[in-house]
Amino acid sequence: MALNDIHIIKSWISGNQEEDGCEPGCPVTNEEFLKELPSDLHLRRLSLMYSSNDVRELAIYLGLSATDVNVTVDTGDQTLWNFEVFRRCRDSKAVTFKEIAKAIEDNEKGNMHSLCKLVKGDFIGFEREPEKWDVVPTEEHLDRLVPLVGKQSIQFLIELGMDFHTWERISHKQNERDLVRLNKDILEEWSNKFCRMHSLKPTLRTIAQSFSNIGKNVKIVENALLDLF
Repeated sequence: MALNDIHIIKSWISGNQEEDGCEPGCPVTNEEFLKELPSDLHLRRLSLMYSSNDVRELAIYLGLSATDVNVTVDTGDQTLWNFEVFRRCRDSKAVTFKEIAKAIEDNEKGNMHSLCKLVKGDFIGFEREPEKWDVVPTEEHLDRLVPLVGKQSIQFLIELGMDFHTWERISHKQNERDLVRLNKDILEEWSNKFCRMHSLKPTLRTIAQSFSNIGKNVKIVENALLDLF
């Protein structure tokens, strides 16, 4: 699915969506949408919804062998393991949103509207001084922010909209095991290449949202940039 399509679908979903259903016109009932393969961002969000046991059950239902599930590298981070298993499902079985919805329903892990969480994510509000979040980050902004990413480099990269192959390329070029430098490379890749390639404006809003989605309160971002706003 094209990145712009993802943004359009996000706009269709109401911010006060019900747990078990959505407003009329919800995109997860759209057949064209259901035929699409989920992006890495969708799979990351799916990985956050379930325990590892649930993920194992869903993956096997989706066609992954128990052996393939068992040999998936476990780094000690449950959500990363979940993500890797779902990514293996998509890449080896070309699993679509429709198949994921069926797996969720048949295994009593929710209903098809659980997919809304994959498309929508958890968005934070920018009602207070929204104009400051639409600023394109400078080098100084990035230097202030990269230490906040910590060891969640992969998760942060995916929340910015990039895929796992980008992570592999950036991390393999990193020979010094410098975490801050790695996270700076990720933000520079996103702001200088990814956004330009997809005709997106790189803003502090997107960065702050990505921090929120990896569990960092937006106040931490505000405090780091306080004198730059």
